[in-house]
Amino acid sequence: MGMITRMDSSGLPWMVDMPLPTTRVFWLCLVFASLLGAAQVSADQNISGTYTVIGGDYLSKIARHFGVTVKEIKQASALKTDVIHPGQKLTIPDPFRRLSASSLSWSHPFHGRAGEVLRTFGPQRNGRITTRRTGVEIAYPPGSNILAPAHGVIRYSGDQDGYGVIVIMEHGGGYVTVLGPFEPTSLQVETGSMVRSGDVLGRTGDPAEGNRPYLHVELRHHNQAVDPSRLID
Repeated sequence: MGMITRMDSSGLPWMVDMPLPTTRVFWLCLVFASLLGAAQVSADQNISGTYTVIGGDYLSKIARHFGVTVKEIKQASALKTDVIHPGQKLTIPDPFRRLSASSLSWSHPFHGRAGEVLRTFGPQRNGRITTRRTGVEIAYPPGSNILAPAHGVIRYSGDQDGYGVIVIMEHGGGYVTVLGPFEPTSLQVETGSMVRSGDVLGRTGDPAEGNRPYLHVELRHHNQAVDPSRLID
């Protein structure tokens, strides 16, 4: 396996483990870094999200979850009254701008207890070379549900060569999570979708690395990779 750390244009370290040649690894680093950069640009440009109403929802509850006001939802969604119904799509303008990092509530992105940690977060020593892994991979059976670890807006969902199908979510307070690999046909969200904590995003797919099925869990705060243990413990 080849291991490489690449600094992107914003100074962010990205590390991937892929079979050699190194040129292929180098290219994948650039591709994945650009994805998170695009997700951050989306957040900075205050791009709205789309939320699908479910049973038991009401406007003040939705507004509280996504850090906006009822008035803003009504204006963005062209609502004349507070009455909403299941299946209705609402526009959530500039989600999470009123939420602070301390107000976020995290949950596991998986059912049950975390599986065996296959690859750890942080510095990885290999002889004289030290590299840095930006997430953690835990054993997780194929076909298992992958859940939103907090209320969020999907900033990217799709396939990436060498990574499989991934989802990048913004949660407010400067936090972003990256999850995958997904079974492609199981994906239940798309870019711009608003999700609630615990919502099913899709199911685990074939491993993009090694032979054991796993879930990649990555947490970033203001574009810096941080220890994702709060999502696993």
